[in-house]
Amino acid sequence: MYAVEHASSPAAVNDAIRAAQAAAGAMLAGWLTERVLDTGVNFVAIGPLAGLVGAWLGSSLWSWGDWDVGPSFGSFAVLPALAGAFLVCALLKLVNVGMAGPRW
Repeated sequence: MYAVEHASSPAAVNDAIRAAQAAAGAMLAGWLTERVLDTGVNFVAIGPLAGLVGAWLGSSLWSWGDWDVGPSFGSFAVLPALAGAFLVCALLKLVNVGMAGPRW
């Protein structure tokens, strides 16, 4: 009975909505970056996964560099997520080109 009252509290609902918005924004950033760079990796969900990893990587780099987060969507910082997704997709592109071997 008490767990139900705690789980339906407005703070818990707001935290869940904020986490869903951040995950959706990261997946969108990864999908867009993967479409722009065309990594050549043919997995079904490589773009959204690159976005989630990129959001973590970008926020880590941003906090390490102590830079301003720039524009944000809700509580989701857009620039660190895009930068991290770009780094992940660029790494995937380099791995794919390396595995293809020489072209001559």
